[in-house]
Amino acid sequence: MTKTQNKLILVSFILIFFGCSVTQIKNKTEQQILKEAEITEIPLAGEVSNKKSEISGLCWYENKLILLPQFPNRFSNTNNGKIYYIEKSKILNYLSGKDTSAILPNSFSINTNDFSKLFSKGSGFEAITTHHNSAYFSIESIKDGKTVSYLIKGIIDTVSKSINLQKETLVKVPSKLNINNIGNESILFWKNHILPIYEANGKNVNPSPQIAVYDTNNILLKKIKFPNIEYRITDVTNVDKNNKFWAINYFYTGEAKKLKPASDILVKKFGIGKSNFLSKYIERLVQFKISSNKIELTETTPIYLKIPETEGRNWEGIVRLDKKGFLIATDTYPETILAFVNNN
Repeated sequence: MTKTQNKLILVSFILIFFGCSVTQIKNKTEQQILKEAEITEIPLAGEVSNKKSEISGLCWYENKLILLPQFPNRFSNTNNGKIYYIEKSKILNYLSGKDTSAILPNSFSINTNDFSKLFSKGSGFEAITTHHNSAYFSIESIKDGKTVSYLIKGIIDTVSKSINLQKETLVKVPSKLNINNIGNESILFWKNHILPIYEANGKNVNPSPQIAVYDTNNILLKKIKFPNIEYRITDVTNVDKNNKFWAINYFYTGEAKKLKPASDILVKKFGIGKSNFLSKYIERLVQFKISSNKIELTETTPIYLKIPETEGRNWEGIVRLDKKGFLIATDTYPETILAFVNNN
C-alpha cells in the first residue's frame, strides 16, 4: 500500500469520525482548512518541570501565574504540599528575549491532610481560580468506580506564602453523570460567582449540560445552561469586559469510547487546522460568552494549535497574557510544557 493510499484512508476515517461525508468535505476543501497557531515553549526548572508534577490548571493571582499540581504533596516530605507560581515579569522577560534561561517557580505551601480521603489514586486538584485573597479549587475524587467533584475555598496568605483550605466550604458539585475520571476540570469566576465547569459536554454523553453557580462562600445558588461541545473542556481563561472567555477543547481518539463524540459542529461551521485534520488529536481554543442564565459559544473561529508529527499534547491549563495571547500548560503528556500562543 502506498503512502498516498495510507493518507487517503486516514483522511476518510477522520472525515467519517467528524460526522461529515467525504463528498461534503471535498466540496468545501479550501474553506475547511484553517491556519494553525504555533506555540512558543517557555522552559521551566525544578520540580515543576518534572512530568510527575501533573499541572492541572493555570490562573492569575495578582501578577503571579499559578501552576496547579494535581498532587501538591508529590515532591514534599512534610505535611505541606506546594502550589507553584511564576512572576509575570519573568515570563515577559523570556518572551522578549531579555532573559531566556529556564524559569524556576516559587511556591505557596498548602496542607491537604484533612482532605486526604478525597485524594485517592487518580484523584486530585483539577482546577483553580482566584478572587482577591481567595482561591477556589476543584477536586476530582475517584472511589469505588465513581467520580465525584468537589469545590473548596482557600485563603491566600502572602506573608507566610501559604494557602489555607477552609473545611466548612467543601461542597460536592451536583452531577447526574458518572464517567470515569471525568469531572469539573475548570472553574470560572464571574460577577462574584464561582462556576465549576464539567469537562464532558458532548451531545451523546451529556445532552443537556448545566453549570452549577455558587457564591463566594461556595453556597449553591442556581444552575445555568451550557452548550453541547464535543471532546473535553480542560480549562478556561478569565472573563473579559464583554463577558467572553476562552477554553481549551482537547481530544485524543483513545478516549472515543468514553466520550462517544458526535458530529463536530465547530468543524462543520468553521473548518479545522491541517495538522489537527490529519492527527488523532484535537488541540484548539474555543470562545464562549456568559450571561445570567446561560453560557454559549460565540461566532469567533476556534484557534487550532499546530500539532507535532510525533505526538499530541494534553493541554490542561490556560490564561490570557495581557493582550498578547495565551499561556497554556500540559498535564504529564508528553511532558510538562508551559507555552505561549500568540493571538495577534
